[in-house]
Amino acid sequence: MKHYTLTFPMSIHRHLKTTLLLALLLGCSLTALSQELNKKWGKPTQEELTMTEYVPDKDARAVELYRSVDVYYSFSNGIQVLYDVRCRLKVLKPEGRSVGDISIPLRQGESYRMMREIVTGLKATAYNLENGKVVKTKMEGSMVNEEQVDKTEKLVKFSVPQVRVGTVIEYEYRLESDFFYDLHDWHAQSDIPVRWTRYQLSVPEWFRFSIEQSGVAHLQYTGEQGNMTIEGTPLSTEEKTFTGEFLPALKDDDFVFCAADYGSKVTHELRGVYIPGEVHKNYSTTWEDIDKQLKDDEEFGWRIKKSSPLKSEIVAAGIPAMADARQRVAAVWQMLKSRVRWNNYYGFWAKSGSRVLKDGTGSNADINFLLINMLHDAGLEAFPVGLRLRNRGMLPLTHASLKYLSTFVVGIQLNDSTVACLDASAQDGYLDVLPAPLLVERARIIRKDRPGDWLNLRAMSPHREVTTIQATLSADGTVSGLRVRSCYGQAAASLRRQWRTADDSTEVIHQLQDREAIEVSDYRLVGRHDFSPTVREMLHFTKQCDTAGDIIYLNPLLFTPQRSNPFKADQRDLPVEFPYRQHEQLYVQLTLPEGWAPEELPKPMVIKLDGITARIICQLHGRVLSARYQLDISRTFFYQQQYPDLKAFFDKLVESNKYILTLKKQP
Repeated sequence: MKHYTLTFPMSIHRHLKTTLLLALLLGCSLTALSQELNKKWGKPTQEELTMTEYVPDKDARAVELYRSVDVYYSFSNGIQVLYDVRCRLKVLKPEGRSVGDISIPLRQGESYRMMREIVTGLKATAYNLENGKVVKTKMEGSMVNEEQVDKTEKLVKFSVPQVRVGTVIEYEYRLESDFFYDLHDWHAQSDIPVRWTRYQLSVPEWFRFSIEQSGVAHLQYTGEQGNMTIEGTPLSTEEKTFTGEFLPALKDDDFVFCAADYGSKVTHELRGVYIPGEVHKNYSTTWEDIDKQLKDDEEFGWRIKKSSPLKSEIVAAGIPAMADARQRVAAVWQMLKSRVRWNNYYGFWAKSGSRVLKDGTGSNADINFLLINMLHDAGLEAFPVGLRLRNRGMLPLTHASLKYLSTFVVGIQLNDSTVACLDASAQDGYLDVLPAPLLVERARIIRKDRPGDWLNLRAMSPHREVTTIQATLSADGTVSGLRVRSCYGQAAASLRRQWRTADDSTEVIHQLQDREAIEVSDYRLVGRHDFSPTVREMLHFTKQCDTAGDIIYLNPLLFTPQRSNPFKADQRDLPVEFPYRQHEQLYVQLTLPEGWAPEELPKPMVIKLDGITARIICQLHGRVLSARYQLDISRTFFYQQQYPDLKAFFDKLVESNKYILTLKKQP
């Protein structure tokens, strides 16, 4: 049991505010690493200093050898929560040196500006072996900086000196938080493997939290009762300890947006505060409470109701008189894009509209507030739709907090039943065609005069692509034809982005020619710069097939839709998240030379997996060989247990895409 003796000179705050990763080495013992756990601070062992790889993960760029977080309450300066953090890291590869650049996020009061978090006692040391001797390099205070992110968050950033391959890093600090009612989540895992980690939490009986452990990497748990003393009065505490060993790294890839969502962690939700003689209150924050808090906030709710600095220009351009709502949105959007550009930063709080227009650049929040105000001036109802970026993690289902909202998009009421969404970061998109980081299942509509509601952004705009090819095959194996590709929604945005980010106007065509082994004689792109859901690509091409005497070898699809399997690993510890639903269709009509015919046509093929279907059909009508390919991905999430089936599906799909017909000249 633990015992704390604390003084209480100040009055109590008057304002009370509101699977995955199976461990690869569960059976691994300490002796398997030939290394005892070192819990001595300031004294890295010889084995830690000389280790060149981490046995459980030999590809690891670095490893977290030791991390402890002790969390407890203090009453010496009002009610505070203190977080004592110690961490020891080992750099194993050149790219692992980045673990020496550390950022500590700190919260600031949302409604009560005096509430804040600070870091004290920050120390960091690098240990290196030089000529067999241990050289210690301590971090100087000049290496610590603060960066204001927005009005509710700032970062304490520091870089440990003399970090190179082989360095052992130690750092420690105390985080003092006035947010005693809102404990930080604890994540046992990170993007590098963890040798040992511990989280100790001590909560006085005055505060009742629901504490939840999630993730399937093994954590040991112990709980007991403790006590503390406040001005001679004993108070019982709830003591909880979570310990993890040999935890694998959580690595983001193209098919998972936030690996930390699936790692082992501890989260907390305040259920009530019970202070004798002061407070006795059941406490629970709802999303309706968050709606009200935002609408009452002078820097958020007040901005929703404003007119824009461009109101006179909008009226002079006749935009409010346009009959079609989408035309008005397009006109406002084009006017806004001509004045400001996105600075590649997603935010929640914003600068004034006049300042954004003067600067000519801003975050998506800066520009989105301008867009809301301009749409109001155009006679349209527009409002923020708050969300948490997909790479920041899922929005919690069990409890609400403003800290989980990282940005917002603009909701537009087009008619009585239709809400469309637009965002300043969607440089290549359209209504409901948002960048993948914004495509969340739970986004919160915040209206100034109506209750809030939830919106599923992921279901709004799928990727849809329809391609037709009309071509002719000559007796020497040359294919000549016209390909027309119509892209809708996310497919249109992707094609526009490909052209926008290309080094020059010929790069995209050269890449296409190299990938498909074709020659392009004429290329046209219709709708590249339009604010519309569609782009159409048209190209005339020639392609040389392999030949051998009176034989031509031909892939009937001509352009291969699925060239390789995106899932190459034999096993996967994370689930698979596709960014959006997808529909791809390819229809080929190829006129064969007189007197030539396929030796054998492939049988129709249908490949099915729950939520994904692929079809390939090849037919011959006289001299016209037709081929049809279709892929539908209607499901965007697959558990890691389903990965083998998903990999097998794409293996079979790739193989079917490579099918070669043998054409022979008939006698």
